[in-house]
Amino acid sequence: MIGDIKKAFQKSAVYSIGNMSTKLIGLVLIPLYTDQNYLSVSDYGALGVLEITSQVLVALMSLTLSQSLTRWFWDKEYVDKQKSIFFTSLIALVVLSGIMLAGTVPFSLSFSHLLFKSDAYGYIITLLLINSAMQILITQVQTLLKLQSKALWYSIVSILRLGIILVLTIYFIVYKGKKLDGIFEAQLIGSAVMLLLLIPYTIRNSRARFEVKILMEMLNYSLPLMLASISGVFFTVIDRYSLNYMDGLEKVGVYNLGYKIASTLKVVIITSVQLALSPILMKRINDPDNKHFYSRVMTYFGYGLMFCVVGLSLFSLEVIKVASRDIIYWESANIVAILAFSFFFSMLKDSAFIGLQVVKKTRISGSLIAISSVINLGLNILLIPRFSIYGAAVGTLLSQIIFFAMIYTASQKWYRIPYELSRVLMIIGVGVGLVTVGFFLNRVPIGFRLVLKTVLLLSYPFILYLVRFHHQVEKENIRKILSTWKNPSSFITNLKRLLLNK
Repeated sequence: MIGDIKKAFQKSAVYSIGNMSTKLIGLVLIPLYTDQNYLSVSDYGALGVLEITSQVLVALMSLTLSQSLTRWFWDKEYVDKQKSIFFTSLIALVVLSGIMLAGTVPFSLSFSHLLFKSDAYGYIITLLLINSAMQILITQVQTLLKLQSKALWYSIVSILRLGIILVLTIYFIVYKGKKLDGIFEAQLIGSAVMLLLLIPYTIRNSRARFEVKILMEMLNYSLPLMLASISGVFFTVIDRYSLNYMDGLEKVGVYNLGYKIASTLKVVIITSVQLALSPILMKRINDPDNKHFYSRVMTYFGYGLMFCVVGLSLFSLEVIKVASRDIIYWESANIVAILAFSFFFSMLKDSAFIGLQVVKKTRISGSLIAISSVINLGLNILLIPRFSIYGAAVGTLLSQIIFFAMIYTASQKWYRIPYELSRVLMIIGVGVGLVTVGFFLNRVPIGFRLVLKTVLLLSYPFILYLVRFHHQVEKENIRKILSTWKNPSSFITNLKRLLLNK
């Protein structure tokens, strides 16, 4: 287990570099996107709607074959067919993407009218459709990189692609006077370059043999997941679609900025750790101590993530004021904490989902996501007309809590894991308390406010220690860690013991 945890931390660090570059580029572009000399608030709202539409398209067109590849790649029955399985899944996606493009691009104007009640976005939607198809192929190759633990190469190609997108986006908007069309043209070029860079790696890891029988098995596994994936995407984007139809693009623009800041947790922390952990979790399916490991993942992942949730929530106002000079966007700081906690519960849900993966009960997850999506839509319809962006944020948080509860219950029914929910609740309680106190500090002068918020953030682990979050063996190892921090070898040894509760 020590080796697995060590690998997970190492790979998480490398993956986070690539994922962090994604978010950093997004943050770098926020001052440009929220500058009304270049994009209006409605333009930024439309960008938010288009981005989530791309997520829906990718979920629909990918058939979630990346998850099937993850499940089949390390199956002991098919180890000798890894290259042909990858080749088969990739070719299937190429064919499907081509069919989908042929059936959707001619109707770009109709989609534009459906989303915005205007034909003005037809060209942009065409770009979006093509880029979505490319993203599906990129994701499949990135899945193989992840399965082969090629974290460094994964990060390098991701950073290069994003660097191209960043430079071209600034060039098109600032120097060529383009607007949303320039953003999506830059993304299309960046995706095309990345696909070209991945061709040699793809060829080396492919065997030109089409595994029809295995593909059918993979589709049988992935189709329920596809429905779950589509429902899951709708689940996460309903808030912005609902705001668009019930409160207008300007409110979507303000909400979208708060969501972008909060989603830093998802892109930089949650996704990076999950990318590193996913192969390890699958490899440990048949290990005798796997349940103990799965339980510890939720507890320690939650512990670390809540520190980030608290930090982001406490300093959201300052971050947004730096990111955007336009006062109209500053209101979005008020919803960052709500959305940050929704991402925390999303992580808990993903951690609890491992039980259903082990027993291959993927159909259950699809129906639960569908139910959660309906609940989310109902909450948005109820709350947005009364509370606007706050109603959308609260609806998202409540939906994530309900979703986690349903996944946890179903997973425990089929594959019981001794999760430490009491400790998770302590983490949540301390996090909510600190963020609540921090909210009242926003009226304090900035210099004093920053000092007080920093003290609050640093108090997080000490408060958990005082409320007896840690087991006795963990306390002893913490003391050892603190007493040996000057000795690197002793420090690392004691840190491992803490993680393993030994």
